[in-house]
Amino acid sequence: MQVETTNLRHGYLRKNGAPYSDRTTVTEYYDIVHEPDGNDWLVVKTLVHDPVYLTRTFITSTNLRKQPDASGWNPTPCAAR
Repeated sequence: MQVETTNLRHGYLRKNGAPYSDRTTVTEYYDIVHEPDGNDWLVVKTLVHDPVYLTRTFITSTNLRKQPDASGWNPTPCAAR
């Protein structure tokens, strides 16, 4: 699956990183990878293209492995203090 985002307001790629302009486009690719051992991965590849501040496309990849069951997952409701 591919998602393209335009019309961004200017900002920063990272909290302490390079700026990006309002002419930036972000393209994200979402892939699910099934390994032979039964593990499933969600791979998110992000491409940031900015003709104002970047001399080439800024690319990042995030890899998330699906847990086989819910063990270790014990969410609790938030509480206001």
